[in-house]
Amino acid sequence: MNKLFLLPMTIFLIILSACTNHPGTPVEPNENNMIITIKNNANFDFYGLETAILNHSPSMINADGSKISKGEELRFEFLKDDFELDGEADMEVRIITDIHKDDGSDRIPINKKMPLQLVNNQELFFELTGDSIQKAELRRVNN
Repeated sequence: MNKLFLLPMTIFLIILSACTNHPGTPVEPNENNMIITIKNNANFDFYGLETAILNHSPSMINADGSKISKGEELRFEFLKDDFELDGEADMEVRIITDIHKDDGSDRIPINKKMPLQLVNNQELFFELTGDSIQKAELRRVNN
């Protein structure tokens, strides 16, 4: 009887440990990627950000669906396989206001597009500020 109980309990613990929130090793810049880090210093609530560079628009939200905390950093990795990390491009950032919509109406663009030099093995740092989504500002910072 103990052996029959032990097997399902072991499987349950393995599954449970796979679902826990262990902080992973952050992705570092290398010859095959470029990292964009955006720190939230805004005074309004939101659920995530979407960055749009060329034809790629990755988004970043918390896995548990919680709002992005003030001071939290969101890191976006752009791979050399996605597009050539050479030349210039504009980055548009959209604020995700609701994670339950699938039609894109939950993404509010920040009015200012950011010009970027696309270079592999680099990390660019930005800061999101403002007192409301309508007054959100994104600026590049040195880190």
